Amino acid sequence: MMKKIIAVLFALAMVTSEAYAFKSLGHQTIAALAQRHLTDKAKTEVQNILKSDMSKHAMWLYSLRKRVDLAYVQQWQYTTLNAEGKSVTTDANDGIVALESAVKVLRNRKNESDSLVLASLHTVIQIVGDIHNPSNIRIEGNEATKGFKFTLVSRKKKSEMSWRNMWHNYANRHDVFSADYYATDVEIFAGDKKSEYEKGTPRFWAENVGEDVVRCLEVVSPGAEVSMIDYNNYEYLYDKCMAKAGYRLAALLNDIFK
Repeated sequence: MMKKIIAVLFALAMVTSEAYAFKSLGHQTIAALAQRHLTDKAKTEVQNILKSDMSKHAMWLYSLRKRVDLAYVQQWQYTTLNAEGKSVTTDANDGIVALESAVKVLRNRKNESDSLVLASLHTVIQIVGDIHNPSNIRIEGNEATKGFKFTLVSRKKKSEMSWRNMWHNYANRHDVFSADYYATDVEIFAGDKKSEYEKGTPRFWAENVGEDVVRCLEVVSPGAEVSMIDYNNYEYLYDKCMAKAGYRLAALLNDIFK
């Protein structure tokens, strides 16, 4: 399993760095927030590998998913929890397993090629963000977590909305923001929760988001009519996930590059 993922990372390492011009405000914001909380040592290490700010590299892996020959990495944006909400998967196609493999490469970076280290760092930056998007969490036995449609009810009309687009739309509301400005907004929202949010491992983080998903599905469910008030209320959850992802990415990189 580990060998398979390392082989994929080697393939990604051969891809030109031009691919990371692809943009996503959500991922860029997470990276911008994380960069603020890197230790001096980690910041230097990351800068030496990436040659620029993390936010400029936040969507490198996603841009590769658009290539036919690398489409298999599309699966890495998702992670699956068991029916009890625990992350126990060993599937090489799962995002958590790919993340753990990339972390292993970075911890052993002195014995790895520069290109493999670069591809692994890109993978870590991307997947930490991915597992904090509620629509990327799958729970065994809960078909709704694979995606569904519901009806959004406003005072003037009803419109169809998908589970995935629900979370993307929250980010789109901030399109006028720069990633750095949005990171400030998210940080203010998080308040004094940084030390609480950054604890744990990537598997714990995925389980944590899974708990939020289960609670959200009590209101936003397949075929349900969801009021605009309830819909807007869940934007707080999106911002909380953004804050957690940023702080956790920084904590992980600080540990890798300590």
